[in-house]
Amino acid sequence: MSKITTYHISSKLIHWIMAIIIIPQLIIGLYMVQILASDAPFRSTIYSLHKSFGVLAIGLIFYRIINKIINRTPPLPNSLAKWQIICAKIVHYKLYLLMVLMPFSGYLMSNSYGYPVKFFGFTMPYLTQKNYQMAGFYSNCHKYIGYLFFTLIAIHILAAMKHRFFDLKENNVLARISLFNK
Repeated sequence: MSKITTYHISSKLIHWIMAIIIIPQLIIGLYMVQILASDAPFRSTIYSLHKSFGVLAIGLIFYRIINKIINRTPPLPNSLAKWQIICAKIVHYKLYLLMVLMPFSGYLMSNSYGYPVKFFGFTMPYLTQKNYQMAGFYSNCHKYIGYLFFTLIAIHILAAMKHRFFDLKENNVLARISLFNK
């Protein structure tokens, strides 16, 4: 493959916008449960913003899925090993799945504990009733999905860096999603 085939500009934009939202959301989520004291004066603000950006992520992932259907993913370079292509596809599918499961598990957790989910001040509809047993389940889902999400994002970034800096020039898959590449 002599020329790198790039993603459509809308695919590039949604990729980077979601990265800018998701990575800080995961870091803030860890902060919320590990460090943030229950009596911290800014606790409710952090939770509100976390929920708002989670709702935003729900909307964006649906846009992203529609965009993916409309603007097909360019084929990976033929010079990549078959196992790398298979692994890349598995990681991408799992990332999409987690982009759906993560915010929904958080939404359901909040509602199950009896808390509303607000989108920058606008109260969203309840998706479930108060139920502490289910809240614990959704809480565990949200936590473990977060750990898996961190892991897959790290693999995704490390693989892109490996292809960019240590592979053949035609394997530079990072150039395909770069906003500064035509």
